[in-house]
Parts: sequence; structure tokens; C-alpha cells
Amino acid sequence: MKSILLLFTILTYSTLQAQYYYNDIIGTQETNRQMKTYQANKVRTVSATGFDKQGAKSNDFSEFHEVKENGTALKSSSFAGLNKTVVYSRFDNQARVISTIDSSSAVQSTTNYEYDGAGRISTIKNTVTDPANDFNQTETHQWFYNSAGKPEKMWRIISTGGTNPDSLEIRFVTDENGNPGEERTFRKGKETGYLYYYYDDKNRLTDIVRFNSKLKKLLPDVMFEYDDNDRVIQKITPTSSISLGYLIWRYVFDAKGLKSKEALFNDDKQMTGKIEYSYAFN
Repeated sequence: MKSILLLFTILTYSTLQAQYYYNDIIGTQETNRQMKTYQANKVRTVSATGFDKQGAKSNDFSEFHEVKENGTALKSSSFAGLNKTVVYSRFDNQARVISTIDSSSAVQSTTNYEYDGAGRISTIKNTVTDPANDFNQTETHQWFYNSAGKPEKMWRIISTGGTNPDSLEIRFVTDENGNPGEERTFRKGKETGYLYYYYDDKNRLTDIVRFNSKLKKLLPDVMFEYDDNDRVIQKITPTSSISLGYLIWRYVFDAKGLKSKEALFNDDKQMTGKIEYSYAFN
């Protein structure tokens, strides 16, 4: 699950614009990796405490994870101001997420994950409904792979009630090392957008880049740095306002591979908030 500094961060735009490969494939891999780490260390609960930039404990933020059902389920609860979020995730016997249910708001969001015989994501289906069933929307992502096992194409299909489905085709162009290097979107055969993925010499994603129409040049959406165990230890994202620069997330892990701290910095390298994690074990 992604831990978010809800109390301290301002709105960023980067994760809202496409990035299908990053969100679906890499994001799911990270979720599965975290659950495997919990299982390997026999984690029972995770508690998160927020602090402001002066180091004072925040009373308006908390986060709590419970590993349940013999390590096959995770209940994640967070509170930020007046907002409460509760997500219940289930995993298969390989610690792969197979479903998440978010019933925090007036509508319920359910996401189901399917894998192919090689263990790759084949389908992600998200359904959003309200209690009165007045609103019902399903978004399906169907993934297809090339002979080397890399993403070749994805269909995003949105169905709402009795209306005709809205379909978007996402095509991938591999780089010189066979990694997904370009992500291009097409609607009815016409290209509607594109972005680029860049990697280091270990084939770890380092940059997601797109063309900024206002500045007329390519700019990064996200930049990543890793430790020797391939864990993300820094993530940089631009803000929605050019004048506000960018945000820096930094992550610290303990000897067991469990996240112990994450902090948010502005582009002047000043910390604006942090979260510290504590664990209880079986």
C-alpha cells in the first residue's frame, strides 16, 4: 500500500495523468513486495505517527495497518484531519494482491487483480458503486505482453450504466534493453498522448517524463532513487504550480527491510513533515 503524507503535502498532478505502466505494473509489484516483507517478518500491526516540520507530533494524522487471516489480508486505516480512509486488501498464497475494497466515502470502490500463468498482471478491474446503486462505473485494464514478457499493449475500458463503453488503447515501445520506454495512448486509432520511461543500468525505473505543453519541453513527472536492495529511497515530483517547484519524498528502512520513516521536503531541501512507523510482531 502507498503511505501518503496527507497532512503535509500539497496537491501534485503527476500521478493523475496516465502512467499506466507505473501504476498498474510497478505499483502492484511494490504492493506485493511489501506484503511479502510483512509475511517474512511476521508483522502483525503497523502504526504510523505524523510530525510537523518543527518535530511536534500531529494529532490530526494517524495510520494503522493490520495483517489478518494468516497473512492473506491487510486492513489499512488512516486519518487526516476530518478524512478517514479504510482499505481492505486480500492476497493469494504467493502474497499477490487479488482484491482491494475501499469503503471510506459515500461510494464503494472495489478492485480485482488477475495474473497470467507467468505471474504477470493480466486484468485489473475497478468498480465504483454508491449504496443506492444510482451510480455504477467499471474501469477495466487488460494487459498484453510480447514474446519477451514485456508489456506490449493495454486496453482501458470504462463502462457506466447502459452507455457505450469508452475505450482507450495504450501501446508500449521498448527501449534498447527491452524495457517499456514509451507509453502512447490512442483513441479510435488516433494518438492522444505519450510519455517516456527511463531506467538505470540495473533496469530500475528512474524517470517518468512527458512533454509540458506550457513550457514546450520534456519534463519529469517522477524521479526515483534506490538503495542496494532495490527499494525506493527517494521520489521527486513536481507540483501543479511551476512557482512552487517540486516535492521530495525520502524513505528509510530498517535491517529487516521494513520502512521506519518517510519525510517530505520542499525544493529548498527543508523538511515540511515526516511519518515514523512502529511494528508489532507475531
